[in-house]
Amino acid sequence: MTKKPIQPGNQRALKQNFVADAKALSNDPEVYRFPLVTQLINQTVAFGVRDEAEIFKAAYGDRTGRKYWDTCLSEPTLVYTLAHTLSAHLAENADQLELYRIAIIRTLRDAAETGERWFIGDISPLLAVEDGQRDFANLERIKIHPRDAVEWLLSKPRREHLVPESLRTFLRSINSSPDQTKPRSVTEKSAEVFAADYIERELAAGRRPTQGGLEAAAREAGLRGARDYLRAAFRKRVEVRRGRPTKPNAKIARK
Repeated sequence: MTKKPIQPGNQRALKQNFVADAKALSNDPEVYRFPLVTQLINQTVAFGVRDEAEIFKAAYGDRTGRKYWDTCLSEPTLVYTLAHTLSAHLAENADQLELYRIAIIRTLRDAAETGERWFIGDISPLLAVEDGQRDFANLERIKIHPRDAVEWLLSKPRREHLVPESLRTFLRSINSSPDQTKPRSVTEKSAEVFAADYIERELAAGRRPTQGGLEAAAREAGLRGARDYLRAAFRKRVEVRRGRPTKPNAKIARK
């Protein structure tokens, strides 16, 4: 992404170039800006000019990276993508990039082995990851709920070092916000999305999704009201028959 050739030894010029590239992304839609900012930060580490705060400021106008991390945690992402993103913010040099990425993937494997429910899809390739493995192409389809994963990492004293400090700061800021203590209202559309995610999670874990389980998950997520929306969304995707267990139908896939 650099615009002109710069000698590797010229650290100041390299840094200025990366900051200029980040500035050029400031008006891009977030769907493009977020992965490109991650790529830039990864490159700064590889070139030995790591300074995520300056990249955040140039791309987002905020040195804390609040919008960046909000995007990162906002929706399910690939397991490998989350590991790649976190490692770019943890590594101090090029040698550490792969080491952190591998450590995070192995840790997520351990979480999957204990039955954590925030994975999406067939997790058998993740469970099969070996300690000496470095090629993770077989993980390309496994998704994860990133905020649940990050909060799990932070809850484990032996794993919390895998969460970048700027991400910890972001989570502290939103968790201490008064708005976070208020239940979130549910619309018909958001109920459908929430129900689809719940059902997909349960099926991936080999469990039967239930209406009661959906409502319990909604309460745990701080969603309020709209029980009828949640029930209607559940019935669209799961066949319900009186006197018989519920079972997924052919329309289980998210629309």
